[in-house]
Amino acid sequence: MKLSFLSLLFFLSSTVVSAQISKILHQTFEIGEVAEIQLNLVGEYEIEKWAGNTILTETKIELYDASPGIFNHFVEVGRYDIEGEINETTAQLASKDTERQAIRTREGECFEIIKVKIFVPDTFDVVDNTRLIRQAEQEEEK
Repeated sequence: MKLSFLSLLFFLSSTVVSAQISKILHQTFEIGEVAEIQLNLVGEYEIEKWAGNTILTETKIELYDASPGIFNHFVEVGRYDIEGEINETTAQLASKDTERQAIRTREGECFEIIKVKIFVPDTFDVVDNTRLIRQAEQEEEK
């Protein structure tokens, strides 16, 4: 009897524990010889330099208390996408979903953690958290 009661308790407690779903999304942007990068992204993000000649974004998403179907839906509709507009002088990156409303299910609100890293060519210097300038251009401005 004790064994079956403990088994039942374990089963019930394991069904209450919230599940975590996670995914890492990558996007690349060809920037050519642009002189400036402008960022208009929702939430916090890190800027890291790398030896590449493109911009690479890495978005790590963790979603709690939601089904895989809900999670996949939000990935497919572009909730976490970053859009790029590149012209001759400027590359502009912006979040596709600028509001990111809370995700709610019948059980309540889902907890979401989004971490974004922006890898930019090491030929750029960070002016502030939303603007980077190619090093040669920055020297000419002085």
